[in-house]
Amino acid sequence: MALFVAAVLEVTLPGDLILGGGVVRWIIPALVVILIIVAAVAPEQESDRRRRLGMALAGLVTLANAVAIGELVYGIVAESGFEGKYLTVAALQVWFTNVIVFAVWFWELDGGGPRRRARAVPGPHEYLFGQYALPTPWTWRPVFWDYLFLSFTNAVSFAPADALPLSHRMKLLMAIESALSLLVILIIAARAISILH
Repeated sequence: MALFVAAVLEVTLPGDLILGGGVVRWIIPALVVILIIVAAVAPEQESDRRRRLGMALAGLVTLANAVAIGELVYGIVAESGFEGKYLTVAALQVWFTNVIVFAVWFWELDGGGPRRRARAVPGPHEYLFGQYALPTPWTWRPVFWDYLFLSFTNAVSFAPADALPLSHRMKLLMAIESALSLLVILIIAARAISILH
């Protein structure tokens, strides 16, 4: 469902921010809807295949969002005449999409994904959440909302707020999210605010 929300944010972006525009804008939302249908009807043993498909879709949404950010930055540098309101709305859309899609990445990759984490002994995998500072035995397990909060705080502060990345790949993912967020917040939003004045 998180990818569906991200896809809706992508499809509502102005056409000049979507690579290819036109009918291309409907490809990712259509794939996400297909994934939701497949996930609802597929048997339990197909969960690994669904997970791989979900990660592929997260990759597509990430790529589409990075292209939209690049188009916004290019439009500003080339002085394409973007209006302040247009830039503000588009910047918010790509920023929220960034937060959602990286939450999906963190949730799907940490400790091998939600199914593996559910079967494993409770405790830190690739993130050290604050709840693990409590004395053992641990019974708490992170859910999607924990990863959404982690993604949000990383996108706002460009650093982990309540969970430290323990693996190199999670540090890399968080760095990529921060870099994309930095482009949106510092370049696009700053330009939009200056145009509004």
